[in-house]
Amino acid sequence: MNESYSIYDLLEQIQKRPAMYVGSYDLDRIFLYLAGYQHAMIDQGVRDESTPDFAGFHEFVRDKFQFPGSSMGWPNLILAITMGLNPREVTWGNYNQGVTPELHKESVLEFFRLIDEYRCTEVNKSKGTETQ
Repeated sequence: MNESYSIYDLLEQIQKRPAMYVGSYDLDRIFLYLAGYQHAMIDQGVRDESTPDFAGFHEFVRDKFQFPGSSMGWPNLILAITMGLNPREVTWGNYNQGVTPELHKESVLEFFRLIDEYRCTEVNKSKGTETQ
């Protein structure tokens, strides 16, 4: 058994065939799948050596779209943006009622675009601090 893993390796696999891993194009399902996977790895003593740390992804999304102090989780933030909602005016109670399968799919595609951007941004930040 491996002693370490990278969540990004798993995300690359999910990106190729999301429905195979989580049943449909749905950010909540991806979120829950990742949480379960990470929990299983921790239980087995397997280290996540992902760079950058995936835990910072929520803050990245929140800051990128200027959500004010949101603790709604990255799936909700990305879906709200995909729906065209203003980050400063989202009423979270029932914000996602009537979301179509097409919007869910678009939000999943946006998630993977944001993952790529997050990785590039954070890796470049760490390279900048290493050279200073």
